[in-house]
Amino acid sequence: MSIPYALSSEHVYKVRIERIDGMNVTHALRYPLAAGEHTVTVSPLLDVEWSPDLVENPQDNPRSKDLKLTIKPGKTYHLAVKVDIDASIESQLDQTYWSPFVHAVLED
Repeated sequence: MSIPYALSSEHVYKVRIERIDGMNVTHALRYPLAAGEHTVTVSPLLDVEWSPDLVENPQDNPRSKDLKLTIKPGKTYHLAVKVDIDASIESQLDQTYWSPFVHAVLED
């Protein structure tokens, strides 16, 4: 699942989960997964409060990235993205201005 709210002062933001193991998913808050290796494709959900002037993203350069996870039973994984809010245009175009990560692992 995504982190429940952005940590704007740390430039850590929520994610939209797009796909799990290559399969499209509907927009929900949580996705139960079996233990083991999984690939979760996410896109950033940026806060409007700082509203960066991001350059237009070409259609052939989607704003999503894969995050490989090893899921353990009885755990909930909070996913987030770290954003470089001072990113150059080049960094925005090649999508290196943000990276997904596991923000927390909680006991169910």
